[in-house]
Amino acid sequence: MDYSEEKIRALAIGGLLILLTTTFPYLTLINALFFAGILFSGAVAAYYYIVRCQVRLSMSEAFVFAGLAGIVGSVLSVTAGHILITIFNYRPGIEGLLLLSEWMKGLSPEQDAFLNQLQEMLHAPVEMTFMDYLLSLGITIFIYTPIAGLGGVIVVWRLKRQAGKGE
Repeated sequence: MDYSEEKIRALAIGGLLILLTTTFPYLTLINALFFAGILFSGAVAAYYYIVRCQVRLSMSEAFVFAGLAGIVGSVLSVTAGHILITIFNYRPGIEGLLLLSEWMKGLSPEQDAFLNQLQEMLHAPVEMTFMDYLLSLGITIFIYTPIAGLGGVIVVWRLKRQAGKGE
C-alpha cells in the first residue's frame, strides 16, 4: 500500500468536506456552531488516514495532518467562492444568513429595523478582486487550519481511548 496516495486521498476528502460545508446552500449552517463542518472535515481526514493506513499519529502529528486538510479546504472554498461571486454573482452561504435573519425577526421584533438593513446588505451586489481573493484566502487559512487540526486531535484522542478500553 502506498501511504502517500492514501495521505493525498485523505487530505482531498477533508478538503472536499470543507468545500461542501462552506459553499453549498444550507450546509453552511453546519458551521454556525463552532465551525462544526470544518472540525468534522479535519476529523474525517485524520480518521481515514489512520484507519486506512494503520498508522499511529501523535496528537501533534494529527493536528498538523488535519490542519493540512484545512489548508486544502480553504483553498478550495475560497476559490469556489471567488468563481461563484465573479461569474455567477452568487455568494455562498447567503441563504443560511437570510434564514437566520428571518428567524431572528420572529424572536426579536424590536430588532426589525436592524435585521432589514442586514438583509439589504446581504442582497446587495458584491465584487471580488484578485486582492480580495488573496486576503480572503489568507484569513480563511488562518481560521480553518487550527479548527481542522483540532478535529484530528479529537480523532486521535478518541482512538487512543478506545484502544485503552479494549473496544
